[in-house]
Amino acid sequence: MQDYTEFSSLKTEYLQPKQKRVGLLGGTFNPVHNGHISMAYIALYEFLLGEVIFLPLGKPPHKNDEAIACVTHRINMIRLATAHEKRFSVSTLETDRNGITYTVDTLELLMRKNNDASYYYIIGSDTLFDIASWRNIERVMLLTDFICILRPGQEELSVKEYADTLNTQYGHKIHFAKERGPDVSSSLIRSSAAQNRLCSGLLPDCVANYILQNRVYI
Repeated sequence: MQDYTEFSSLKTEYLQPKQKRVGLLGGTFNPVHNGHISMAYIALYEFLLGEVIFLPLGKPPHKNDEAIACVTHRINMIRLATAHEKRFSVSTLETDRNGITYTVDTLELLMRKNNDASYYYIIGSDTLFDIASWRNIERVMLLTDFICILRPGQEELSVKEYADTLNTQYGHKIHFAKERGPDVSSSLIRSSAAQNRLCSGLLPDCVANYILQNRVYI
């Protein structure tokens, strides 16, 4: 995995990012880990994004059976993990809403706030196979492009063939990063934390310390 953090001190004019090109990284972030941070950096530099907004979900429609840490803990952990990078920010747009939240509603709200921006929703390749079932996917495809990041060792052909099907149906909206993201398991982190221990290298130290000090998953 290339260390994208090595670019964080460079002046942005050398990379010529597009300030109105905004990346969106949604998820439960239960907890945020190095895989999420790597995906954000990959998208930021390969697609010359001006910024990446982390969008923690409040009550996601697809994870009813997962024990999710409280919103306050999840937001605090994201803020700790992203504090070093001024082009990363956290939005509470979804966690502030009651009930189940849907991506299409979030995108509509973002467009109303900043209709000059071009949005790029960052997803792992596993999520690619789910987006056709998202609520009002036709509208979603009008409001955002997708940046898809493959997992290590994942067979590329079937993923890109499926993306071609979506691109044919909705226009060229799915784009692939060249760099692959690391394979980090949130469930492994949670199960380790429940035993009051965490494996090194899976999440930022500041987040690991927060989890243990606040007994987030115990």
